[in-house]
Amino acid sequence: MVNAVILAGSDKSKSGTPYECKALIKLNDRFMIEYVLEAVCNSKYISRIVVVGPSKLEEVLKLKYPRVEFLEEDNSIMKNAKKAIEYLNSNNRILFLTSDLPFITSEAIDHFIEESIKTGADICYPIVEKSINDEKYPQMKRTYGTVKEGTFTGGNAIIINPSIFDRCYRLAEKLVEKRKNPIAMARLIGPTILLLFLTKKLSIQRVEKRVSKVFKVKAKAIISTYPEIGQDVDKDSDLMVAKFYLQKKR
Repeated sequence: MVNAVILAGSDKSKSGTPYECKALIKLNDRFMIEYVLEAVCNSKYISRIVVVGPSKLEEVLKLKYPRVEFLEEDNSIMKNAKKAIEYLNSNNRILFLTSDLPFITSEAIDHFIEESIKTGADICYPIVEKSINDEKYPQMKRTYGTVKEGTFTGGNAIIINPSIFDRCYRLAEKLVEKRKNPIAMARLIGPTILLLFLTKKLSIQRVEKRVSKVFKVKAKAIISTYPEIGQDVDKDSDLMVAKFYLQKKR
């Protein structure tokens, strides 16, 4: 079994705006985080579920989701992740998800967990090919990077072995800061990776090997056929499109 952590921290840079905490944005009469909670609660492989965010989340969600445990947020994504790992105090792998994935499904989560477990890797990260995104969610804008195998976007999830977290913390923090910029991420991993990326000669296997070496872990990219795992809501335009797709799904 795998433990799940939903990172639902408020955005300190947007204090005082309606989007300070994206988890509490209403989409079709439900909070955005509820779509994530429903998918996680219905997964075949999830044991404990922890939400890290502002105290208001527990106030509005605890009665509806008694299975879920709540932690008060810190001031960064990585600190929130660390707090959750320490709180869980378990050797089970941890699935980290963001709270702004309104299309996420239990099937997408289960596929990612199943494929990750098969690899035996310490860190697994989902990627989705552009054509799959474009076919199902053509109006949702994503950041893409091109490698030998195709053009991909990253998911808003990761599975890690908690025992490797502390030694990966510093570099992971820098990568999280640059997560919307593939070139900046490639630069952090190494100049050879950056050169290969810019010349479109980079392969997924080469990235896996380099990340594994830099972090001193086994890292694998999981190609997902579920675009829902990467369709996050970042901007007002994303919010409008998300409402459209959710209404259509109804």
